[in-house]
Amino acid sequence: MKRLFQTMGIALLAIALLAGCSNGPKKIDNNNVNNSNNTENTENNTTVNNATNGEGVPTEFSGSIDANVTWPDLGLGVDYIIDGWVNVNGNALLTIEPGVTIMFTGTDGGIGVGENAGLRMVGTEEKPIILEGPTNNNSNGSWHNVKIDSKRNDNQFEYVQFLRGGSGEGEWEGVVHLANGRLSMKNCLIDGSLGMGIVTEYEEAYFTAFENNTIKNCAAYPWISEDFQAICKNIGAGNTFENNGKNMVCSRHGAGELKENLTIHELPIPYYFPDGTSFDGNKTLTIEPGVKFMMPINTGIGVGDECGFVANGTEEKPIVFFCEEEGEAWNGIRFDSKRNNNVMNYCQIKNCGTSDGWTERCCLYIRSEAKLTLTNNVFGPCFYNGVGVESIEKWGNVTHSGNTFVDCKEGNVWLEGGGEYKGTEYEGGKILEDLL
Repeated sequence: MKRLFQTMGIALLAIALLAGCSNGPKKIDNNNVNNSNNTENTENNTTVNNATNGEGVPTEFSGSIDANVTWPDLGLGVDYIIDGWVNVNGNALLTIEPGVTIMFTGTDGGIGVGENAGLRMVGTEEKPIILEGPTNNNSNGSWHNVKIDSKRNDNQFEYVQFLRGGSGEGEWEGVVHLANGRLSMKNCLIDGSLGMGIVTEYEEAYFTAFENNTIKNCAAYPWISEDFQAICKNIGAGNTFENNGKNMVCSRHGAGELKENLTIHELPIPYYFPDGTSFDGNKTLTIEPGVKFMMPINTGIGVGDECGFVANGTEEKPIVFFCEEEGEAWNGIRFDSKRNNNVMNYCQIKNCGTSDGWTERCCLYIRSEAKLTLTNNVFGPCFYNGVGVESIEKWGNVTHSGNTFVDCKEGNVWLEGGGEYKGTEYEGGKILEDLL
């Protein structure tokens, strides 16, 4: 019922503000947040409680929050108006209850959560929490964002709708911005941004839970992360990404050395590495069936000699590596890992083979000491060769069956270094059709 009358309520509010009426929005700032005329205090927790005053007007807030405070549903079209930026400081926890609607007055409006502070916004399906811009600005970017630097366990967003935010257009500007923070986010909607939907900026920033969220109508990426490993943590099912300018999950600086065993979870959109990536260290990377990697022209993927690599797709849900631009090519995969558990099964590596340095112009280039099981994979189309082998003498480290080559223009298997294998002498620099 509340949402049915929201437009009427906001319009009446605007008239009241313009007319300067005495019953306009109730103001709260850091100088009077604990005033008993405006709040109800219980064991150092402050509850904004204008609804009990019978005023029937929104609460306007500016400044900082330095003590625990709860914002309840006032039963209005707009319950709280935030003018500018609100910082939650110290050990304070801001709790926003189901059904609350918050309106920001302009493009500089937002909420910042400090290192030791917390923000808990838990709505319900019937009573979501809504954050939106002013009534006279229905464009994306009508307010800024929510930025979290805190790692508190009570940072929770559930059934929250972030509407037409994201006024910042910089590389690290998003509606929900985890700078160095952590957050559980479930059943939330981000609808509209001039930049990103989500930003996980620094190494320690990641979601403790992320499931059943929808991110749509963002001008750039729905999600960008400085650290790829942050994207992979605790990602659940049911997330959707729609009508975004660059509809992929972007890892700005790739993966590098794995700090722990890592699983790349299936998402309905590709993972994207603007500068390519490597997977290094002595941990194991596991890729779920259905994962897609989109690679720009002249970039590649490297698997280090100590890194375990388990890419185990299925016939129905293959793991796909492909080029960002149709008709162009990326470099392919250079494989160095000596681990015994390496698997590539039901993978498709296509539209690659552009560099004679990174992968020797092959979709997959297997270095001399590498160990790998290759089954049911598809290599190509490729501008040059499907698979490259550095040393024939180590070919026994590769187990293979059921692989297919599609339009590899110079050949299916290319041998870089010659030698003897199973009693047969092979000449380097040749195309071999009998190895895979």
